Amino acid sequence: MADEINSQAQDIAMAIIANSGDGRSKAFEALTKAQNGDFEEAKKLIKESSDAIGQAHDVQTQMLVDEANGKKTEFSILTIHAQDHFMTSLLANDLIKQMIKMQEEINELKGEK
Repeated sequence: MADEINSQAQDIAMAIIANSGDGRSKAFEALTKAQNGDFEEAKKLIKESSDAIGQAHDVQTQMLVDEANGKKTEFSILTIHAQDHFMTSLLANDLIKQMIKMQEEINELKGEK
């Protein structure tokens, strides 16, 4: 039983890490596209980033709901690491969205589109 609980906790943590990592990578790809003036692709990538981070958020939310309903999740350094990945990816996504807008404004001011 303990191995089953531990395995479930690892699966949850890995789902958060994988989705968060994908989201963070897509966000930085979007920033590079924006810096190169490809705003259409940047917006597509930032949407993909938001979607991946949203999937990580869904897993995290389920953990919170489970705990609120009395089902305890076994925490480990892997779970903490997963939460760290999620929060940094969420922050990167939010900041890069603003950076893309700023880059669009810079390009517009410079007469570039």
